[in-house]
Amino acid sequence: MLENTVADPANRLNPEERKPAGFWIRLAAYLVDFLILLIFGVISLFMDSVAGYIVLMLPLILYKPVLEGLLGGTAGKLALGLRVVNTAGEWLGLAGALVRSGIFILPLIPNMLLQVKMIEQGISPLDVEAVQAFQKSNEVLYLAYYGFSILTIVSCLAVLFNRRRRGLHDFVADSYVVHMDKEASE
Repeated sequence: MLENTVADPANRLNPEERKPAGFWIRLAAYLVDFLILLIFGVISLFMDSVAGYIVLMLPLILYKPVLEGLLGGTAGKLALGLRVVNTAGEWLGLAGALVRSGIFILPLIPNMLLQVKMIEQGISPLDVEAVQAFQKSNEVLYLAYYGFSILTIVSCLAVLFNRRRRGLHDFVADSYVVHMDKEASE
């Protein structure tokens, strides 16, 4: 199993001693992650098997909590020299990262339910008329999807409005996104 490389107190990334990662660098990290995961999303549009679709969605669901919990960041954050840490400056661990990622996973739940229903009914996402009819008959799930998506966006925008640049998801998980490089902190 991967070890927390900041378990040694001398290597901890104390969030009070590090420069917090601002909105724009976090957005850049998100775009890197988006490009990595885009292939799964595109392939999922053409799945005609519910089991295959669910297996394909697992990396989308687990990507953020597993990488942030075990490595201290997603590929985008790691590439840009950012780390997600708790108040002690350690990686969050899987449980903490799952709590932090919950707000990002919430919109996937109604979205996955909608996609499963479309697969079961044989509706292609490319058939505009069939999708429009499907949307009208599943308004509650679409409202849940849009509501959770708005909550996710608000959580991310909260980074702009506090000194330590924390999103609502950071407050819930008691986490911080900081620059790894000590030079960026000075």
